[in-house]
Amino acid sequence: MAEWALERLYHTVVNCRDLDESVAFYELLGFEVLNDRRNVTWPAFVAGIFGLSRANGRGVLMVLPTDRDGPMIDLIEWLEPRADFPDPARRRELVPRIIAFRTRGVHAAQKALEAAGVVFTRPTYTPAEALGIVGTACCYDPNGNIVEMIELEPGVRHSRANEALGDKA
Repeated sequence: MAEWALERLYHTVVNCRDLDESVAFYELLGFEVLNDRRNVTWPAFVAGIFGLSRANGRGVLMVLPTDRDGPMIDLIEWLEPRADFPDPARRRELVPRIIAFRTRGVHAAQKALEAAGVVFTRPTYTPAEALGIVGTACCYDPNGNIVEMIELEPGVRHSRANEALGDKA
């Protein structure tokens, strides 16, 4: 038996241009604030953990109320050093950063979020060739990340697009 093993995904850091705008966006998606660190001065060891010479920022840790023990989103507005963000005018030319969420009611989610002003890449898509997908919709968060919402058929763990391509592995 191995002496160590990864147990589960703990959290994902989402770098933010504007922390308050990002918190509002992720609340719109259904996240709740678990720990608000907007006014906390980071201890010196944080820089070393991330391999940086210096580090300071504002953060908010968020969780889905339907999965309180599941992975969290750690929204961070880096004050020192500053984070880089893609130019929104070049969205279609740059490889996106994507975070995906299993979603119930993906068509309704897109409709509601568009009504709230959220920008999507295209209408909800249901690929006939990708078995197991009810629909997928991708929108942009305030930082240029793509948030993918995917609804799968009941009992399906992941899309079976590889089967549609002839790969039975």
